[in-house]
Amino acid sequence: MSYKIRVISLDRIPWRFEAFVRANPNLPAERVSACDGSGLDIATCVRDGLFADTFGYRAGEMGCAVSHIILWQECAGGSIPFHIAEDDAIIRDDFFRQVHNILSRREDWDIVLWTYNYNWPVALRPASGTGHVVLTGPDSNPAIVARQKEEFQSGLREPALLPLASAAGIGCYSISPKGAARMLDACLPLTQQPARYAINPEVAWINSALDVEMSRYYEKQNAWLAYPPLALMINDESVSTIRGSHCFEAEAL
Repeated sequence: MSYKIRVISLDRIPWRFEAFVRANPNLPAERVSACDGSGLDIATCVRDGLFADTFGYRAGEMGCAVSHIILWQECAGGSIPFHIAEDDAIIRDDFFRQVHNILSRREDWDIVLWTYNYNWPVALRPASGTGHVVLTGPDSNPAIVARQKEEFQSGLREPALLPLASAAGIGCYSISPKGAARMLDACLPLTQQPARYAINPEVAWINSALDVEMSRYYEKQNAWLAYPPLALMINDESVSTIRGSHCFEAEAL
């Protein structure tokens, strides 16, 4: 198993990765240059099979999606899982010990989310004949997350893996080569078809970012959610490189 985490971060904002390293000093991390959506050649992305010709994410979301997809392609062509994080993640000091212990007991897995966005409901895969189990909770205030950083990072509790159907956020996750290949096959070309809203399956979750696209397929894959999480997301909209005013949207079908 690889003992480094690939951290996606924009070249034009170097302080973001520097802040990540300061926040996670005990974590072996490799900076991966994020794709800058403002410079993408959309026609080339359509021709290469990344986007459908009707695709319309905003520039930040497009760059984020391509950044993750490039890592999936690299992972799918290799033999080891990739551990991927965005540069505003706060990750537990024992991350790799926990990840090794947890994943070594599972021979067949595709993707594990080590964190998720708390301001959006999570759906867990049901047992046969039952409906989804839905987890909800308040959004995390960035200031509160920062104050709780040391307590969180020194935690030792091993999380359980819950069978995942839907979740927002891809701030820290592990993906296997098989899982990367399956996610590429499922997602590409990106089309912006809506996902299902966890609380009400009759409501569409508007597909405005890659995490929504991925949520369309978790239930059909060996996808898992760690609880309690091994990472926290600061989600500070004032310095977000993806969304200024962060808002997930749902609408009736």
